[in-house]
Amino acid sequence: MAEKEFSKPEKKNNHRVKTRYLLIIAIICLSFSIAFVLRAYPIKYGFYLNEFDPFFDYRATNYIVDNGIDAYFKWHDFMSWYPDGRDIPGTSQSGLHITAAVLYQIFGMNSSLMDFTIWFPVIIGSGSTVLMFLLVRCITGKNVPGLIASVFFAVSPAIIQRGNLGWFKSEPLGIFYGLGGTYLFISALKERKYKFLIPKAIFSGVILGLAGASWGGAQYFVIPISIFIVILAFVSKDLKNPLLVSVLFTISVLLVALAFPRPGTSFVFGLQGMLLMGSTAFLFLSTIVKRKSSEKKAIRNTAIVFGIIVVIGIAIISSGLYQSPSFRYLNSVNPFLSAQSALVESVAEHSMPTIVDYFRQFSVLILFSGLGIWIAFKNKSNTTMIFALIIGLTGIYISATFARLLVFASIGIVILSSIGIYEIVRSITSIRRDSEIQNTGSVQSNIKHAITNKIKTRKHFFAYVGFSSILIIMLTIPMVYDRNTNWISSADVPTSIANGGTNYRLTTNDWIDTLDWISKNTTKDSVIASWWDYGYWITTLGNRTSIADNATINQTRIESIAKMFMSPEEEGLKIANNLKADYILVYVVGQKLPAFDPNSNSPIFVLGTGGDESKKHWFIKIGGFDNNDFLESNGETPKQKYWDSLLGHMMPFRSIGYFNPTNGMVAPEYQPNSIPFYVKDIKYPKGNSSQPLTLEYASKSFENNNPGLFFGVLLYKVNNDFTSDNNNQINNSSNFIGSNNSSGIEPASASASATAAASVGKISEIAVNNKSNIINNNNTTLDNNNMTTNNTTNTANIETSQGQIKIQFLPDVAPKHVKNFQDLAKKGFYDGVAFHRLVKGFVIQAGDPNTKNDSNKEAWGTGGPGYTINQEFNNIPHERGIVSMARTMDPNSAGSQFFIVLKDSKFLDNQYTVFGKVTEGMDVVDKIANVSTNAMDQPVDSNLARINKITIN
Repeated sequence: MAEKEFSKPEKKNNHRVKTRYLLIIAIICLSFSIAFVLRAYPIKYGFYLNEFDPFFDYRATNYIVDNGIDAYFKWHDFMSWYPDGRDIPGTSQSGLHITAAVLYQIFGMNSSLMDFTIWFPVIIGSGSTVLMFLLVRCITGKNVPGLIASVFFAVSPAIIQRGNLGWFKSEPLGIFYGLGGTYLFISALKERKYKFLIPKAIFSGVILGLAGASWGGAQYFVIPISIFIVILAFVSKDLKNPLLVSVLFTISVLLVALAFPRPGTSFVFGLQGMLLMGSTAFLFLSTIVKRKSSEKKAIRNTAIVFGIIVVIGIAIISSGLYQSPSFRYLNSVNPFLSAQSALVESVAEHSMPTIVDYFRQFSVLILFSGLGIWIAFKNKSNTTMIFALIIGLTGIYISATFARLLVFASIGIVILSSIGIYEIVRSITSIRRDSEIQNTGSVQSNIKHAITNKIKTRKHFFAYVGFSSILIIMLTIPMVYDRNTNWISSADVPTSIANGGTNYRLTTNDWIDTLDWISKNTTKDSVIASWWDYGYWITTLGNRTSIADNATINQTRIESIAKMFMSPEEEGLKIANNLKADYILVYVVGQKLPAFDPNSNSPIFVLGTGGDESKKHWFIKIGGFDNNDFLESNGETPKQKYWDSLLGHMMPFRSIGYFNPTNGMVAPEYQPNSIPFYVKDIKYPKGNSSQPLTLEYASKSFENNNPGLFFGVLLYKVNNDFTSDNNNQINNSSNFIGSNNSSGIEPASASASATAAASVGKISEIAVNNKSNIINNNNTTLDNNNMTTNNTTNTANIETSQGQIKIQFLPDVAPKHVKNFQDLAKKGFYDGVAFHRLVKGFVIQAGDPNTKNDSNKEAWGTGGPGYTINQEFNNIPHERGIVSMARTMDPNSAGSQFFIVLKDSKFLDNQYTVFGKVTEGMDVVDKIANVSTNAMDQPVDSNLARINKITIN
């Protein structure tokens, strides 16, 4: 029954056509309206751009509006990732910027670009409901499944959460283009007239190419289409039209991709482009095979061709003859790859969704999508129903890796569930239709049978009403229940800048006021360091230069910022100076409680969540430190080492005790499940120029003492002229504590005072120990001249594919590392390895035996000699030409991998073991550094960055 229903074309009844189409238009308008209202719902919290990336995307769009597209494609932005800057068209979603700029110039009228971009995702997201209707109608050949899909797409939480008011970033437009291109592709396959088929095929490829240029994730749509092209070779009898559509579509996608620096060649010669070209090539060969083969042998011969194509594909991948995508793309295709980057793990949207997440997002639609899968299997004669299976199952599969990819699960589940719901609705309505037919026939026969059938009709009517009621209740419940996690409440989310990036449903002006203050009260050439989350806000709203932002194009820079925050004060300030930061911004969120002492106006503070105080464990991990050294067993409460770090000094609080909610007591020491209480304690107060930092600005909710939540945005000015010898350092440390104890803030108890006193002694002791270490390090300091004159016979010649590099070893400061390198070189360990990490303006790195072939680039950087050696950190600065040993987060984990410094990077000092220096061949080093790389900083052609042999002299 289902098979016939979806296979036959929909019959037209002329006298009802007008009413039917009016009803269809009405429901589509309803879906659009529902989508618009839900996506615009956060307007009650304020009219802002949402999250972080949209601020950059607005800035980039504004650049096109002001300067034109040609200038945009030449734009190297030096206000971000200072001092290197950023190649904007090569590292961003140009399709979004160009589309928005063009639409603004056409439809912007008298509105500001900011207002236009705030509304942009709402309108585009609402328009996607129309495209969902068209796609599902094209797949099923029916209007009703399309209308059902349109309505559920309008209320899908995963789609709304990544496309609501102010979400001017890649997903809404990428999904819009992706659905539009997919619809046109399926529609082209159904066309019989070339005057419609050809433009649809070409335009579908153009739109999907724009989708990939607007959002990297939109390249997903290539996967189900490519699989479907392969399936068509087996299930279609006439391959002439499918082949024409596939060829035109593939050429269009590739040409549009090549028109943009990103995705550019990385798409065409990457796995996605190879999959698309391979499937089209297979369809072409299958067409030839079917023409040459008998009907009985056609399928067998097609399978043979498919096997050959698969073998060729495996050979290409095994030999590395493709541009490897980033780890995130590989992880989305293979969800079983373990996370390899603390930075990737630290992003909430990169977390792996759980079963609970799926039920919360899709609820009963999961059940209906199961029915949809069964219906699609039953209707294999309708080839486009096979596509519904493919896009549904691949969407669910892809989403299993990152929470942000639940949008693809939403697309797949909405399509499949609309098919399932339609089948139920059709079955229910058939009850009434069959009973009416029976009743009409009975009246014509005799009165007795008519009475009997009228009773049956009533029974059918009750069944009809019952089934309908159950269906309506099932579909309504997840929209309203429960109050906090239903589909409607999922839209009730403030924009990030309005609630400070927290989970609170409230608004605060702290960030807006801070960024406005920065733009008006700091010099235009000021450079501001902060955690990378806030970089886009600083450059766009603060109009100041940032050191890192959400583009995360330089993970080493972010690691340096983490090290800056978590290193001891003096080391952290050195890193800040090396980064050339004029200001350092920190953000802390918490709650103010009434003072314990009724005679004091000073509130008590509980910290968390949403600011740097709740991200510190990521700072620690990304910076290469051990959480156990900084945090208690609960992974949140700070230990003394945290308070001794630069971030600890910049956090304007000190602990006065730990509250145990089980017994209601406050203890001076941490106990499991206890909550730390703090009082305000600004270590670098305003106007104090005798310290390395001074607090220039603190946002309003931090400054006042009113109980309640606070969102403290703090801006510290770096005193670049600050200098102190070791004795002054100790005295200053003591004075810091002394001034804090006499600040008029009284501890809660005598035991808390004793704890503070103990802290004074502990910090003084640390300062003394640091002085001793500094003296010892100075005894082993070598200047650059010594490095080039000591033991001139102790050298190595590195023969590379670009020329020869000569290095001078430094056995006086790193004897174990020098011996280890020499022993490995003499055994031929390094012969044939590649420089697997090329970071322009920073380092080139080699020494991994996994790089001797390109078969598994994912493993590059993980190999070693099978043992480790302990660190020999020394006082030699990481200047240009220095050869130093790579390691993991464990300082004692060096093995065989080493790096050569391209540009002075003194923030690496005392973190990695320097054991040599390049004396000849830095021009060769620079040639290797300039080899083209992929998104993982790996050389595209490893033979251009390979070590042929190392000879020890």
